[in-house]
Amino acid sequence: MTRLHALVFMCLAILGAACSPAARESGEYKIALVPDLAGQHGIFAINSDQTGGRLLTPDPTAQLRATSWSPDGKMIAFFAARDEDSPMRQKHRMPLHFPLYGMDATGGNQKRLLDFPVSSFEFSRDSRQLLFVSAYEDPTHNDPDIVKGLKNPMSAVYLLNLKTGSQKRVTGFGQNCSGSWSPDGRSVALSFGDAQSSDLYTAGLDGKHTRRLSDSPGIKIKPVWSPDGKRIAYIAFVSRETGMISNAYIVDADGSNIRQLANANPYEVSWSVDGKSLLLRFTRGFALVSAEGNTIFDMENKVIQPQDAVFTP
Repeated sequence: MTRLHALVFMCLAILGAACSPAARESGEYKIALVPDLAGQHGIFAINSDQTGGRLLTPDPTAQLRATSWSPDGKMIAFFAARDEDSPMRQKHRMPLHFPLYGMDATGGNQKRLLDFPVSSFEFSRDSRQLLFVSAYEDPTHNDPDIVKGLKNPMSAVYLLNLKTGSQKRVTGFGQNCSGSWSPDGRSVALSFGDAQSSDLYTAGLDGKHTRRLSDSPGIKIKPVWSPDGKRIAYIAFVSRETGMISNAYIVDADGSNIRQLANANPYEVSWSVDGKSLLLRFTRGFALVSAEGNTIFDMENKVIQPQDAVFTP
């Protein structure tokens, strides 16, 4: 087993092939990871050739997400729960919400980005803004049933300007909220609704161009744009007699031509860089399908409980 394999074995999160344009030109790719090994805590960075291993922060509570590394390679956003966050966590007691931190890709300039916890985040394509989801403005977020996890708080989608610190809410309050930047950075794809149903929308950053893409039963979540910005893939949950089932769908950015992909019960979908294929993640594996919905490669029931699965650049 190589040194790199030993380091990433049983990782909680891996961000593969995330780098700046300069790093790509030099052939060096950096990987950020959180190992689950005795004596190794925090966020590490390592080059793809197994050199340059470096501890960026020793925080044992640090959590990475697939969206943690900024597109320009200069910043890493992550979840953490530090001692100084205790007053904030007591004020905003919400399940699956975490304090959001940011740091330089070298580990410097660490700071908490917001005075409330969030449930998800994603950098804009120019790395100047963060789209995030939080229920901190829901007046019932400290309801005992919410604190106990018996009821979900009402979330909304926000934009944070990383230079000025200003933020604005781009949706109302609802359930099953998520968002994704368009490739040109001018729009966002959103999911929004209630506990029983949610739909997809696209919205311009000017707040004047909002389009509803779906209007059907079920819960639509996790929209992702195709690289050319012409289509959006997403996951939809529909109630059946046997329980809730999920499927992956593609819809044109104008709301037309909705089509279902093969393979039932995925929980996440992502595009290949050329926009010709999609990766579907399942609890017990993953599958690669064409944009037309044909299965190309099926690893379901072969890779048990994958932590992550991403395309190379």
